Amino acid sequence: MELEDNYLVYENWRAEKKAVVHKSNCAKAKKGHLKRTRQWMFNNFSPNGRWFGYFETLESAINFGTLLPNRKLKLCGRCLGDEKIEINKKTSP
Repeated sequence: MELEDNYLVYENWRAEKKAVVHKSNCAKAKKGHLKRTRQWMFNNFSPNGRWFGYFETLESAINFGTLLPNRKLKLCGRCLGDEKIEINKKTSP
C-alpha cells in the first residue's frame, strides 16, 4: 500500500471542536506533520491539535475519529471532497 492511500485524523483544539479526516498526501496534512513515514503517528502533537494515523482505509479513520470525545467529525473538503459528496448522498433520506 502506498503512503498516499493512507488516512490521518487531525483533532483540532482551537478552531471549533472538530476532528478532520485527511488523505496522507493532502496539502493540509503535509503541512501539519513533517515526518511522512509508515510509522504510526498516534498522538503526534502540533501547536493547535494532534494527528492520529496512519489508517489504511477511510472507514477505519472515520471509525477512530468518531471515538474522539466532544469533537464533530468532518472530511477534508480539499482531499476528500468526492467521498464527502458520496457520504452525504448515502445519509440523505
